Amino acid sequence: MLAASGLSGIVRRHIGGLSPGMKQGPEGRTTNKIEALGSADHVRWSAVPDRPGTRSPRRLGRAFATAGLIMIPWVLYLSMSLPKKAMDSHWALAWVGLDSCEALALFATGRFLKRADNRCTLTATAAAALLLTDAWFDVTAATPGGALAIAIVMAVCAEIPIAIVCTVLVLRLIRRPFPPSETNEQESL
Repeated sequence: MLAASGLSGIVRRHIGGLSPGMKQGPEGRTTNKIEALGSADHVRWSAVPDRPGTRSPRRLGRAFATAGLIMIPWVLYLSMSLPKKAMDSHWALAWVGLDSCEALALFATGRFLKRADNRCTLTATAAAALLLTDAWFDVTAATPGGALAIAIVMAVCAEIPIAIVCTVLVLRLIRRPFPPSETNEQESL
């Protein structure tokens, strides 16, 4: 019921009125069909029993955290077993691929933002991760001297600030998503 009342408050703030399923209550408070269900019918995620073939969010979160912890010994093994110097015949392709993915993520974020589509949080998150990865590998793979200086300047002046902007955008939209519009609803059908 709390989520439904929060939703109706968001709708009132963004569109300044009542939506078709909402009505004015006796105290001047708006209610909607979801609130009419009452608290007895309200089901929380933690109360939903696990069905065969599905996972609750808590169990899924635990599985992801465990996978992250299991990766630590693997990373340590790789850091000791990989050769200190390596020649890669696909070096240019790897960098072009990474930068192409960054460009695609930034472009998609811009397109979703133009349409006030909340899916821009997904592409902005990907762009931030790719930019930080690019900055890391640029700096760590650069040879000392001019190449290292250029890599640091690019990381500090371009890649990291753009990643921060993407992250701030995502955090703001998670807290206050774009209100649903008729175009977004039609596109999803």
